Amino acid sequence: MEALGRWVEMTPAVALAWCRFQPRTRALAGALGGEAHFVAPGPAGGWPASLPLRYLRSAVATWRLLERTRPAVVIAISPPVFAPLVALAWCRHRSRPLVIDCHTGALHSGRWGWALPVHRFLARRAAAVTLHTEEAAQEVTGWGVRGLLLPDDLPEGASLRATRGEGRPRVVVAGSLDSREPVEAAFSAAALTPDVEWRFTGDPAGLSTRLRSQAPPNVVLTGWLDYDRFLDEIASADLVAAFSTDSGIMNRAAFEALGLEKALVLSDLPGLRSRFAAAAVFTANEPQAMAAAVRRALADRALLEVRSQALKEQLRQMHSNALALLESALEAAALPAGV
Repeated sequence: MEALGRWVEMTPAVALAWCRFQPRTRALAGALGGEAHFVAPGPAGGWPASLPLRYLRSAVATWRLLERTRPAVVIAISPPVFAPLVALAWCRHRSRPLVIDCHTGALHSGRWGWALPVHRFLARRAAAVTLHTEEAAQEVTGWGVRGLLLPDDLPEGASLRATRGEGRPRVVVAGSLDSREPVEAAFSAAALTPDVEWRFTGDPAGLSTRLRSQAPPNVVLTGWLDYDRFLDEIASADLVAAFSTDSGIMNRAAFEALGLEKALVLSDLPGLRSRFAAAAVFTANEPQAMAAAVRRALADRALLEVRSQALKEQLRQMHSNALALLESALEAAALPAGV
């Protein structure tokens, strides 16, 4: 895509998300030769009544960022829907194409379902909309919009990451410890497997004192990790698990586990099964089932790692094909950088 390459080189693309950090956003910006910018609305768990003011501040910060950088392409992440709304206003003002990257939950979650008509309005004015699942891509395409399934990028091979010495089996439960994760059930599963070390990523500050006190001795809470340390944590694992109660989730940690060729255990949810069935062991979010899935995956670790490697290559090809389609859509929408 030489035309797009020259155009982006003159005025880089900007991918923006209203959050602290997203590896997908950083990778997407890099794939288009641009930069990722994260505009955090404020500290997590802030006063709910202050959220409109925090969103307003993020809107102002976003406009100033775009005016300062004058990107050739804007990629805005939703949710929140207000980020692409501000981005569209700026793109109309400066005659630039907009790409909306809709994460899971953007269209039909309890929190953002009300914004579906807003997303439809935005999508019909965007050069393309990228989505995590086939179902979401089909829905958006049905609006008469260029909806593209864009699986997450995958990190580079495990040989480049940290490893560890011998010891008892280690399971890294990759998550954030938020309310959509069955943490209590996972702690109980850990208690049923005392010979296995269970390491939970994420900020434990949101866990109740009662729940933290229930963690058995073989549970380690790593705390929040920056992305490189998080990948090192995954690389040191014998097994990666990602548990969720969100039926629409497309778990980023599963892609990271495949990228590092790890055995994988996932909650048995429709979207996860459709994407990762070729490699993962699936479990109900119940202690006995979770413990059994972990034991099975550890026993079949070598086979599961081979399957992860094979699925990794398939997903990398899907990701590459989707990026090529996105570049084509942007070439069609491209205007001279001085406009």
